[in-house]
Amino acid sequence: MKKNRQKLILELISRQPVETQQQLQELLEENGVHCTQATLSRDLHALGLVKQMEPNGRIHYGVNPLSVEDNDLKRLMNITRMAAISAEAAQNIIVIKTLPGLANAVGSYVDKLEQRGFVGSLAGNDTILLVMKDNETADELLRTIQELLDGKHALP
Repeated sequence: MKKNRQKLILELISRQPVETQQQLQELLEENGVHCTQATLSRDLHALGLVKQMEPNGRIHYGVNPLSVEDNDLKRLMNITRMAAISAEAAQNIIVIKTLPGLANAVGSYVDKLEQRGFVGSLAGNDTILLVMKDNETADELLRTIQELLDGKHALP
């Protein structure tokens, strides 16, 4: 229930700007999820969501991977589990698709894995490209990512 609620929270903030907890609580209720303000507040904290300012001055909730410290790897892992949709290798490059607006958070988690053969990453809005040294290391990382998405991967 908690995991599904948190996944829905990420989906909601990726689809539209959510400015307040009350607005988010109403959106959750519209989707059949009832929770208290205290529960919602804990979820926002657990997911590492922060209020971000758009260039036009509007403020809304979002994931800010730059504010996540190394000891918060578990938060990034949880966000990755919920936000990543698919992962696929094309020789030494891995492509990860995410919910809109969450590619940087997922990319930040993968960067912190310090996988053997990892060269670098590039994240857009909903897609991440991971460049590996060779096909073998790409296959290894892809297995790790797929285990994570299947709920079988623990913290490194």
